[in-house]
Amino acid sequence: MRNEIIVFLVLMSVFLAIGCTAAQDEGEPGIDSPEVPPVDPDPVQADLPEPQGSEVYNYITEENNYLEWDIWPLKDEVYSSVSIHGPLLTTYVSENAVPAIKNRAGTLPYGSMVVRESYDADRQLREIGVRYKVEGYDPDHNDWFWAAYTPEGEVIVEGRVESCQSCHSVEARNDYIYTAYITGTPYPVTDVEIRDFSFDPASVTIAVGDSVRWTNVDSAIHTIDGGMFRSGALAQGESYSHTFTQAGTYYYMCTVHPYQTTGQIIVTG
Repeated sequence: MRNEIIVFLVLMSVFLAIGCTAAQDEGEPGIDSPEVPPVDPDPVQADLPEPQGSEVYNYITEENNYLEWDIWPLKDEVYSSVSIHGPLLTTYVSENAVPAIKNRAGTLPYGSMVVRESYDADRQLREIGVRYKVEGYDPDHNDWFWAAYTPEGEVIVEGRVESCQSCHSVEARNDYIYTAYITGTPYPVTDVEIRDFSFDPASVTIAVGDSVRWTNVDSAIHTIDGGMFRSGALAQGESYSHTFTQAGTYYYMCTVHPYQTTGQIIVTG
């Protein structure tokens, strides 16, 4: 009887050892093989182009067709413009830029693209312009890459385009964007009235990037002429605005009535 008990205990030990080994082989937690939770894969990121004219054009027309993007929020599909780009514009924005525009974030995120179609008065496409924000590309100008193309896709200009930078520097605090304000509040506009053949107030002080708006409340026609800025003839109730981009003191007058009190604008840096 004693021998039978010993044999039984030996067999039980063997069966238990085999069971534990099988359980570990099947992936059950054990001392030497702790359970490791699965790792979620990284989200797939779209490949953005290098800041180079032909690559950017291929991206916005072939890889990620800009015609399927959103129109700039709160802008009509075709809207009037007084810019050098033409009387009619359509502006598209990449998906990642839309929340920043709607929330007035102040700047657009890296990878943002803005595509502007410029039309003649008869709605014939004349040019396609692109702004593309690339981290580290041009820190002095908010890292914007600029490009313009013919309707057929030929590069007109590309890169760190000085004329684009200079023109859009007026809106440097708005991330070099003219289309609409993306800051929390618009830049200040100082009002000057033309009344009784004088400017009221005759002297104003503003900051670089701010604007002055003159409104004629006289029955006579007046103009604003500061040399670097000039209005047309302003009838009663009409206004003229100018944005000042450089510090300095600017004097102006009415050319229709040269004896009229002159005015001055002091622009601080």
